[in-house]
Amino acid sequence: MRLKNFINLSQQESREVFLWRNSEEISCFMKTKNISWEEHIAFLEKLKEEVTKQYFLVFDGEVAVGVVDFVDIQRGDSCEFGIYQNPNLKGYGKGLMEVVIKYAFETLKVKNLYACAFNENQKAISLYLKFGFILTKKDTKMSYFKCSRGGGVNNIFYGLPFFQREVS
Repeated sequence: MRLKNFINLSQQESREVFLWRNSEEISCFMKTKNISWEEHIAFLEKLKEEVTKQYFLVFDGEVAVGVVDFVDIQRGDSCEFGIYQNPNLKGYGKGLMEVVIKYAFETLKVKNLYACAFNENQKAISLYLKFGFILTKKDTKMSYFKCSRGGGVNNIFYGLPFFQREVS
């Protein structure tokens, strides 16, 4: 899978992300339900100045399959991620999570990776738990998760293909 930073999106890609973001299947799990085109463009422009946020359109070959983002980035320490799949596709959740894990721990070199999900978003909650995240808090609206890597690699990562290395 290939990542394309939101600050480098073409007009067509930007429009596609906007339409996904406002689709009912995605927006129902967003804190801000719908955004205007003007808000979307302003957000993309603001990202050019941001050092604590990174948003990516994820491609499988030439097909845009979803979005991953990293916010509250404190390189070498922690960040929170967000994820959503192209609403017209199925079956990319695991691949998008692998992208998140790899980018957070290998590129941003964080020790702690955080996520949250609306309590009714059982697909996201199940996916996070499958990838070794621990539920740290739950309120009436949201569930909060953490995945720690500390100074070494948690055993969960050895099972993921991109962490497997050939020994020569």
